[in-house]
Amino acid sequence: MSIKKEDPRAIRSKRLLKEAVKSLLMESQSLQELTVQKVTAKAELNRATFYLHYLDMRDLLRHVVYDLIDDLTEKLSPLLQEERVNLDEQLLTFLDYFYQHRRYLSVLFEERAFQMKLHHFIVDFIQARRDLRKVASEDAVSKDIIASSILGILMWWIRDGKHYSSEYIAGQMSIWMTKRH
Repeated sequence: MSIKKEDPRAIRSKRLLKEAVKSLLMESQSLQELTVQKVTAKAELNRATFYLHYLDMRDLLRHVVYDLIDDLTEKLSPLLQEERVNLDEQLLTFLDYFYQHRRYLSVLFEERAFQMKLHHFIVDFIQARRDLRKVASEDAVSKDIIASSILGILMWWIRDGKHYSSEYIAGQMSIWMTKRH
């Protein structure tokens, strides 16, 4: 059974639509202002092309978030393969990603669905770290508490604490996390 390759035009159209969403989020700072018309105009595509690939704006935003999580996973996965990589390096890679994309992520943080997806990602990352370090698995509540704390720090940092560097935030989180687990 052969796997059908996606048409390069479809790949290009999806990329342009996702880039348009990110660009508009950086400009308007509001998810409520996003419309299919604005996104397609920014991407220089027509509405029919949009609906060929996505059901609605929510569907497009969901794909943007999936891409973000996939990208973050790709950046962090190599760090979970090596036992010698320390927490500070992992945190710095994680935080640098958020700082680099802070202008549109700050808007996505307003969405509960994005917060939940990111929370689950952080829980999985915590578990992967524990597995790597062969730490006895603690109950799910502790991972949820740690993940919620990290998410809260991220949201505060991206919204209000941008004047702090990712190195500073990673150092502070490392101190806190080292004491906690």
